Amino acid sequence: MKKLNKGLAKAVVYSGVNVQAGEEVYVISSVDAVELTHEIVKLCYERGAKRVIVRYRDGELTKLDFAHQSVETLTNKPKFVYDERNYYADVDGCVINIICEDPNGLEHADAAKITAARRADMKNLSPYYDKAMSHKIKWSIIAYPHPAWAKLMFPDLKERDAYKKLGKYIAKTTRVDNDDPVKAWKKHSEKLKTRCDRLNAAGITRMHYKNKLGTDVYVGLPEGYVFSGGAEDCNGVMFHANMPTEEVFSAPDCRNIDGVIKAAMPLCYNGKIIENIELTLKGGRITEAKASTNQDVLQGIIDTDEGSRSLGEIALVPYDSPISKLNTLFYETLFDENASCHFAIGQAYPTCVKGGDSMSKEELSKRGINDSDVHVDFMVGTKDLEITAETKDGKTLKVFENGNFTKDFE
Repeated sequence: MKKLNKGLAKAVVYSGVNVQAGEEVYVISSVDAVELTHEIVKLCYERGAKRVIVRYRDGELTKLDFAHQSVETLTNKPKFVYDERNYYADVDGCVINIICEDPNGLEHADAAKITAARRADMKNLSPYYDKAMSHKIKWSIIAYPHPAWAKLMFPDLKERDAYKKLGKYIAKTTRVDNDDPVKAWKKHSEKLKTRCDRLNAAGITRMHYKNKLGTDVYVGLPEGYVFSGGAEDCNGVMFHANMPTEEVFSAPDCRNIDGVIKAAMPLCYNGKIIENIELTLKGGRITEAKASTNQDVLQGIIDTDEGSRSLGEIALVPYDSPISKLNTLFYETLFDENASCHFAIGQAYPTCVKGGDSMSKEELSKRGINDSDVHVDFMVGTKDLEITAETKDGKTLKVFENGNFTKDFE
């Protein structure tokens, strides 16, 4: 894994958070990704970072916490637990998050405890998330192989072989198998920007999603909507929040969504796998939610607050994206959302409307930009997905056909 470690470290430090001299960096890692973490810290200092602090997660300790702590204890953590990450919002630091865990790690944990703890964490980390969602600080998420994760993806392989195969898939999808990952990421971002420019110039007012799986929904867009994708701008410095990424995304008008949405893939949420999600929306509100497994977890997400009863993101990903072509379910949203068009329940990115990064929550609400303590992506893209757009000048445009962008928006 030495080559993977060096490649991922270079990609996330140079193209991910794009560390600048004098910046402070916070690395959230796993005890199973120590070698990668060492490479990242080394490169951060070579780039001139002022200080790098690392905090490790341990899946086994997390299981013990949920098994033995009460809801009261899980939702009333000491303030210093949150102060550390919120500090990086105050100093405009960089945050790198390394995903390396068992997707089924909390399979036997109490779903109510997980939901309550997640809500409390989001609320207490709001200073950090408010800045991150507005691209006022740089952050990036990458992944590293975990034995249990690899075995879940490739059950017919021996654990060692599965682990190696997952490493190869991560390298391929994050473009670190290229001779120059930084150059590869720059080229990829330029392609995504072209798609965004075409969507932003179209003057879309509403989009209609339809496929044979059962998705049939009309999604309004706010006036002044902005599609983004690839590199994002933070105070003049470009960064990539998600590695990999194949999406271009915006925010819906959360007051103007009507129809049925059926998930095309399972959703792994806090160690629980939710299958066959079906949402019905009227006037932007989720009026009915179904799932064949862990429906209580899905309902817990929706019941978080008022904003979690609507959608905060629409993301367009071609069915023939590089990740989709692997024909593999990753059981990890970071990858699966980049193999499929998706929506997100809850919080919208303020930057998805012109001038949104300087608007108050009240001003954003008047534009139909959703506010919530959660942001949960779920996948809806299929091989036969069609998306038709209505424009403010009365035109009807085909955006997606047979699961992919049409030539007008490619």
